[in-house]
Amino acid sequence: MKFSIAHTPDPDDSFMFYGMFEKKIQCSFEYMQTVKDIETLNREAPSEKYDVTAISANGYAAVHDKYLLTSSGASFGISYGPKVIGRKSVDLSKAIVAVPGKFTSAYLLYRMFAPEPVQFREIRFDLIPQAVLSGEADAGVLIHDEQLTFKEKGLMELLDLYQEWKKYAGNLPIPLGFNAIKRSIPADDARKYMDDFRRSIEYSFSHEEDAVKYSLKYARYADVDLERRFIRMYVNDLSVDFGETGRKALKLYYERAFRMGLLEPFDLEVLS
Repeated sequence: MKFSIAHTPDPDDSFMFYGMFEKKIQCSFEYMQTVKDIETLNREAPSEKYDVTAISANGYAAVHDKYLLTSSGASFGISYGPKVIGRKSVDLSKAIVAVPGKFTSAYLLYRMFAPEPVQFREIRFDLIPQAVLSGEADAGVLIHDEQLTFKEKGLMELLDLYQEWKKYAGNLPIPLGFNAIKRSIPADDARKYMDDFRRSIEYSFSHEEDAVKYSLKYARYADVDLERRFIRMYVNDLSVDFGETGRKALKLYYERAFRMGLLEPFDLEVLS
């Protein structure tokens, strides 16, 4: 059996799949790889194009009947998350805010914890800093490694969405990116895939230098230290299996979105 897997070019994703795609571990299946940005994958998910796909916590709501979240492969922010940035201090309720896509977790977190702006403007995540610098937007919501470089570009932090999340959820990690597997995959095959993926993540942990270098194949920055820093932020023990901690965090994330009318309620199911 061949499994089609779609993931993002972000270094945390490629780091986790290193062992599988580079055949460093013995796998149960042949895996076919597709690399696309997260909002493209969020929008493609309803077509069930891939057996396994990267997906935002927000985007998953639209396909919960087609896919199961997997307890492996998640990116939770343990003490950090998306940031709202600008050229200068602005009243966000009177601003045009650039967002990386309306199915991203960052967009939903902004809507849950920040003032509603005059307008949201969807801009590819890596182009948001330039959009703010040029005046196309008054503020922007940053995800991925752009969170580590915005100050060097002359931008300032306006709001830390993790801190807003913490006021609501305490010390639970902030849900961001996940992997999901088609519900139509036979249960035995799904379990074999999960075993392969967990071992791939563990292999990368034990061969970090090689796995980080592999992640540069898709990264936007050819800076090993920067990408290693980003990977260490978002690939952690919860990425191997997010367990009860991850479930509690997701429950709070979705409950708030349901209560505010931002998502239609559904029952969360996770493949462990």
